[in-house]
Amino acid sequence: MTTTCAVCGTEHDEEALELGYRRPDAVIDLDAATRAAGVFENDDLCVIDAKRFFVRATLPLPVNGRNGNYQIGVWVEVASSDFDRIGKLWTDPGQAAEPPMSATLANEVRLHPDSLGQALLLQLTGPKTRPQVFVRDATYSLGAEQRHGISAHRASEYSVGLRAA
Repeated sequence: MTTTCAVCGTEHDEEALELGYRRPDAVIDLDAATRAAGVFENDDLCVIDAKRFFVRATLPLPVNGRNGNYQIGVWVEVASSDFDRIGKLWTDPGQAAEPPMSATLANEVRLHPDSLGQALLLQLTGPKTRPQVFVRDATYSLGAEQRHGISAHRASEYSVGLRAA
């Protein structure tokens, strides 16, 4: 079944629609003047006042009965030194060999109260793909879903509201 995308206006397979956040919550929460004066931002990286550093990543959730994962597009906050390292490796084809880095979730993920600030591991994957993140706490609901998988119905619950009205 297909639906018309509310963002681009084209037809997409409903199973291909995935939840994604455009910016970290901390950036969204800023007023326009503060954001214009103190935020560097693009679709991959954000920096607030040269003190907070964010990277866009995907959080994979295995879907039981499907070959591919449901990918939630999230932002994560990383240390300044890790942000610099990511920048140095941005176009390096061997970046996936880099050890995982500590990060924290920079979005409150739908269906998971208190997900903002959850501890993660960030793994670089390659210059043409977004890094992936993995929830450290296997007992937290999002971590449990990442480890044990979700149903196709649960995947559709993440995507509610992404479809055109």
